[in-house]
Amino acid sequence: MAKINFTKEHYNKLLQLAAWMLMGNITITTKMGTVLNIVELLHTTTIQTLNNIRLSLGKAIETLENQDEWVAETASQSKLAVLKNQKELVNLIIGWKRFNLEAEENAQKKRELTAKLNQLKESTKSPEDKIKELEAEIASLGDTEEFA
Repeated sequence: MAKINFTKEHYNKLLQLAAWMLMGNITITTKMGTVLNIVELLHTTTIQTLNNIRLSLGKAIETLENQDEWVAETASQSKLAVLKNQKELVNLIIGWKRFNLEAEENAQKKRELTAKLNQLKESTKSPEDKIKELEAEIASLGDTEEFA
């Protein structure tokens, strides 16, 4: 799998568009008629669903762009701008989710490899080294007196 190239600039643009959507109380409607706000897009929507939304937004943009420019209303031009921003936002959310998924997988792999490395180091210790470690640990605990 290729490394996800989600940069700081992408993240800043995501924040900007997310704030635009939040402050404008803008929602996106899926093919099934479900209305999604920015929180749902970021945290509960799957990457596959986001891809489907991105494709349907692309088709809506294409439809508006193919209208005869001489009869197109100014309302359709503003609708086109909103759709383009929504498509860019959904695309950035997909990248952000993929980036986070990759980071999580890398962290899990690192934990597994560290555990293997520690196990290997422990298995190569001689009995004398293990005895010295245990004696040092016992000495560090010190003497504890019981009070009656």
